[in-house]
Amino acid sequence: MLPVSESWYRRLLLLALVIGVGGGVAALIFSVVTGVGLDVFFGDPTSEPWSGEWWWIPLLSGGALLVAAMRRWWSVQQKIPGAVAFARHGWVDPSSALSLFVISTISLFVGASLGPSFAIIIAGGGMGAWLADRSSVAQIGARNEYALAGMAGGLGAIFSAPLFASIMASELSPTPKKDYVTAFIPQLIAATVGYVIFFGLTGKVMLDAFAVPGYQYENSHLLYGIVLGVFSVLVLTVQALIGNGLRRLVKLVTNPFARAAGAGAVVGLIAFALPLTATGGSSQLAYETGNITSLGIGLLAFVLVGKMAAFTLSQEAGFLGGPVFPILFIGGTAGIVAHLVIPDIPAALAVAAMIAAVPGATIGAPVSFILLGAGVVGVGIGGLAPIGIAVITAHLAAWSLQLFHETRESM
Repeated sequence: MLPVSESWYRRLLLLALVIGVGGGVAALIFSVVTGVGLDVFFGDPTSEPWSGEWWWIPLLSGGALLVAAMRRWWSVQQKIPGAVAFARHGWVDPSSALSLFVISTISLFVGASLGPSFAIIIAGGGMGAWLADRSSVAQIGARNEYALAGMAGGLGAIFSAPLFASIMASELSPTPKKDYVTAFIPQLIAATVGYVIFFGLTGKVMLDAFAVPGYQYENSHLLYGIVLGVFSVLVLTVQALIGNGLRRLVKLVTNPFARAAGAGAVVGLIAFALPLTATGGSSQLAYETGNITSLGIGLLAFVLVGKMAAFTLSQEAGFLGGPVFPILFIGGTAGIVAHLVIPDIPAALAVAAMIAAVPGATIGAPVSFILLGAGVVGVGIGGLAPIGIAVITAHLAAWSLQLFHETRESM
């Protein structure tokens, strides 16, 4: 039963429209500002090693110093929960939302190897939390629903996928499953409004974003789903090893400004050496999927390792950003590698399944990532079953190897 008899819920259904507008506007501001930085500084992707710009090194180093100074000025703690952690908690402190949003915007403006989900969840969730405070909502569960509607509103805009955003917010949220529909309705309203605003002004969509040869389902692809799920855990194992090793090294530098400058410089150096590792990775993955036949396995292996290192070092440098886009890049790139190694695995299936399985192995939102993988590659309904098998296989294998606990802290 929907709690329509309760005043807080009736108010939320109306405020979801306002929350959606706020999420759409926040996503629009974030997209425009970071887009200008990425266009001016990084331009179109290229796969040629050592073809980046040398000044990316001081750009990322200086950007990390600026972020470190802003974090000290605003008394931002060193360890900030990730975007997924905020969604799991179902709350964003409104008093810190603006400062975190600004720092995250600057982080991606200068090219940190992170994505937009952190800033968008902070902005939308902070607005929803602020409205809960202003509306004098006292019940903890009800307060969470206000913040979660805000998160869905922002995600629906930035991902241009309101259904995906609502399902993800619901899967990650602390809302009891018996109240799933109660929470889903205002989230979908907010996400839809945010999407209409963002899409209406930008025309950007994520569906069919990656141009991969057409896909036709066959029963043998169910077995390929198992193979790709296991491969995704291997990818996560390498990521965990690289991440843990780099974190230990960075901790040896105790001065926060020296740590920020050094880690930022290395992120810039990696981008200079392997331009496909630059920034969050969305346009770089689009380049890869459009040039599959011209990319070698060796180059892509180096790009994978470089991206894993850049992702970890971006976080250690103090940059704030989300994990979803970098993880999608890692998964999509690994999918191309799987196709090149085993050509019988269709490229579209390999990319879609790995885009879903790599994050789906550690982030407890399997339905969201199955839909995302199928949607951004455009494999159609026939690909849902093998992609789902890949996600389930990866999740079970990751849990058995305890990779979930190794990698969740960076999310």
